[in-house]
Amino acid sequence: MELPPLSIEQLSKLAASNVFPSQLYGILSEYETDARLVAAGSGSPETGSADPELLSLFYATFFFAHLLTKQIPEARALTERMPASIRHQDPSLQNCLTLLRAIWQTEHAQVYQALRNLPWPESLQPLVRRYECFFQDQTLIAVSTSYEAIRLPTAAMYLGLDTAAAEQADPTIVQKFTDCGWKWDSETKLLHPVPIIVPSVESQPSNGIRDAMAMLGNRG
Repeated sequence: MELPPLSIEQLSKLAASNVFPSQLYGILSEYETDARLVAAGSGSPETGSADPELLSLFYATFFFAHLLTKQIPEARALTERMPASIRHQDPSLQNCLTLLRAIWQTEHAQVYQALRNLPWPESLQPLVRRYECFFQDQTLIAVSTSYEAIRLPTAAMYLGLDTAAAEQADPTIVQKFTDCGWKWDSETKLLHPVPIIVPSVESQPSNGIRDAMAMLGNRG
């Protein structure tokens, strides 16, 4: 299926869609050549030329597609391909760089701070929220297989939960972990993780970009 022209409307629809991350990544990969033409000032009549708003949304959306497919080094390479004219000036792309730095340095608290507190534009909000959930899930899985016992405030920090409440053994925070099968020792104030094994959400058969575009079309 031929892709629609690269546009802010199309990118916004992609950002808000529920297509699999690999499909989102594949679609945006197809658009990168168009984005480079726009950056060079030789875009198509549909895209216009050197459109900073379009380029900002494209590269920020593509950046999150890299994160959602766990391609962190590739996301870093993408930031180097962003047009210099907007990379150091555009707020969304600056936010992406801040977020990438926190992820690269495995600073969990700073990752959540970047996702929750930086001024992301409305069109990117669905991807920001989607990645926050993804990051939490991946972190929970990693912690569950890395610790035999862990303090509740430490576990809360990894998931971006209220560490002050966790210090007081807040039952609602304890329950978030026990709901995952973890054991809580109220005497030692320790959590005992149970390894979490999650099947791939992309294990369903798919025709890739064709299916993804059909899903987008169904959104009207």
